[in-house]
Amino acid sequence: MSHSGPQDTIDLKAIFARMVGKWWLFAISIAIALAAGVAYIKTTPKSYRVKAVLRMSEGRRSSFGGQKEEFLRGASYLKTDAELEDEITMIRSVSNMTATLRKLDFTIGYFVKENFLTKEEYGTAPYVVHMDTSSLQICGLAVHVKVDTLAGTWRVSAAGKNVHLYDLRTEKVDDGFLPKVEIDELVALGQPFKSKYLSFNIELLPGRAMKAGSEYFFFLNPMDEQLRQWQGITEVSPMSDESNIVILTTGGEVISKQERFLDMLMATYIQSEQDKNTQKGKATIEFIDATLAQSDQRLRQAQTQLQIAQSGGSMGDAASQSGAINQELFRLQDEEGRIRSKLSNLNALVATMSGDMAGQASTIAATGLDAPSLNNLIDKYNQDVQQLRTNELNVKIATAPIIALRRTVQTERDQIVQSAQALVHQTQSELGALQSRISVLQGKLYVLPQQDAQRRIATKSYELTEGIHNYLMEKSYEAQIAVNSDQVDKSVVDSARPDPPSPIAPDKKVVLGGAFAIGFIIPLLLLMLMDLVNDKIGGLDELKRLTAIPILATIPSSKRKRITPDEPKSLLAESFRTARINLQYLNANAPRQVVGMTSSTSGEGKTFCSINLATVITLSGKRTLLIDADMRRPRVHEYLELPDGPGLSTLLIGECTVEQAIRRSGIQGLDVITAGPIPPNPLELVESPRMAELFAKARERYDHIVVDASPMGLVSEFKIIMGHVDVILYVVRQGHTRRPMLRNVNELYHDGKLPHANMILNDVKAGEGYGEGYGYYTK
Repeated sequence: MSHSGPQDTIDLKAIFARMVGKWWLFAISIAIALAAGVAYIKTTPKSYRVKAVLRMSEGRRSSFGGQKEEFLRGASYLKTDAELEDEITMIRSVSNMTATLRKLDFTIGYFVKENFLTKEEYGTAPYVVHMDTSSLQICGLAVHVKVDTLAGTWRVSAAGKNVHLYDLRTEKVDDGFLPKVEIDELVALGQPFKSKYLSFNIELLPGRAMKAGSEYFFFLNPMDEQLRQWQGITEVSPMSDESNIVILTTGGEVISKQERFLDMLMATYIQSEQDKNTQKGKATIEFIDATLAQSDQRLRQAQTQLQIAQSGGSMGDAASQSGAINQELFRLQDEEGRIRSKLSNLNALVATMSGDMAGQASTIAATGLDAPSLNNLIDKYNQDVQQLRTNELNVKIATAPIIALRRTVQTERDQIVQSAQALVHQTQSELGALQSRISVLQGKLYVLPQQDAQRRIATKSYELTEGIHNYLMEKSYEAQIAVNSDQVDKSVVDSARPDPPSPIAPDKKVVLGGAFAIGFIIPLLLLMLMDLVNDKIGGLDELKRLTAIPILATIPSSKRKRITPDEPKSLLAESFRTARINLQYLNANAPRQVVGMTSSTSGEGKTFCSINLATVITLSGKRTLLIDADMRRPRVHEYLELPDGPGLSTLLIGECTVEQAIRRSGIQGLDVITAGPIPPNPLELVESPRMAELFAKARERYDHIVVDASPMGLVSEFKIIMGHVDVILYVVRQGHTRRPMLRNVNELYHDGKLPHANMILNDVKAGEGYGEGYGYYTK
């Protein structure tokens, strides 16, 4: 069971230290990223935002002179109370966008490539392309044009795969496509270029010459592609929730092109609204004129009857006798005129609505009907017809809501016809009853002098008919004035202009800031990845984090293999001297110490540390014995440059005595027992009683014994040797020892099986704790 051990986590503190140590890497990365950002800014075409402001409504207003009342009660034919959201949708609708693009010259897109930078030209190109509209043309493919005025020719070149064809007359892309297009031909100046699927001519504009070294080409843009492009970049939004002012914005590389599009878009929308109002007003005028024609005929008849009555002579005293009868008769005749006008309007309404049943639904005017319920039906019908027109304008196909609305309009039209017909019958009955009453009164008047009665009747009939006729004439003139003078309550507040005047892309701050961030993040991620992937111990702080075993000393990286007596103040000697002093405090009461040196695996410097620790102990005046107990890979004799001879293996098999195995190291007071010949059974030799006898005799003769044991993580001999040593020194090499290798020693230490264990961190690089404050030491 694992109690503690290394964890594969990101050491932020170590990463920060590495960042400081690798400052040059960050400097190079940031410099490259910033250079790339500057290059991107220089080579990327500038993009601008263009804004226009449009007022959608001035509030409810009259079509005549600013009066608040509507022209005809129940028929506000020049006013549309559409919601602002609906009007915004109509501005961006397919029909309005298409009408706008048809008025502009965006079908051909001109481009020039200079110094690896491609930019669009609008109004500044040195030539104009005139396409042949009588044949299909390739579209969406760059057609390169190069003019040679000296040779009097111009070259056309284009190449592409799966190229579509476009019909300029129908504004439709053909269903088929060309698998491959390759064009490269010379044409004489002034002559058109003609091929099977590309025919056009160019007109060189005076004062605009093609620059040498620049590459000119153009695209044929289908209407559907233009529509998708401009709908995608055009935004229309209200200035605020309460405002009737909307803001139109678009963006692109060419300011003049964006400005012209927005200005034309607003003009097209305003004109379409004006056309709708004009059409609606003309329909109302036609209805009034038809009613006026009938009234004119009745007026002529009344005038004729009056002339006949007046030709009979002057009026006599009978007038005073028939005053009461005439007063009642006049009242009834006024009522008769009102009912006749109502009946005429109802008949005209029935005729109009019956005629519209086979055609497109249109709004109607409810005038002089004197029927509130029918007026309400007509108002509801007009609103639904207006909504149906708006929906059909925005959506080209018949959707379910549009079909449902059409049915609703048809039902309402049928209801209006039925209600009007019922009112016709009712009005006719009322008219018949009234005429009967008039006939009775007229019969009474005929008892009076006939000439006087006839004159009075004819005069009253004429005056009534003339009043109705004058009223209709007045309304006809007012309607004509309204149609010819009315303007829609939509106007341009601000024409299109750049807002802001500086480019919005590429944003220098964003690009350079992003480049700086990328230049900083890339080496940072690299260091973090290296820290995550690299499972080797990187330094003292990491070692402290990975283990609870005390760290006795840190040994700097050095090219020297051993300490010599003539350099006692070297940095290497001082570090081992620190280890010796710390070692004394571990077991201060013990006059003699046996130190066992081990590691996780070979190559971590345990032999290096064993020899140099034994050397500094000897230089302090202590008699020291160095035992090479690593009989699998002995290295002590190589470090000390000792010849082969008897050693620990020959001692343990009984072929030599302890005195014969002990050899001089060349340093006064330091003796060595080398490993001797490599035996086939090192573990059995270590377990032999002679090993215990060796340590017993050595303790009697030496102050300190340093044992270079075999690695703990590879073989089992060290577990036997642990029974003979007082202090265990576990060597960890920076940048070499892997974190998982500490798991075993951590478990043994946690379980109490390594009670006197300490660690030595070997091969610590300069600048990571060494060299600062030790300027007087030699290297």
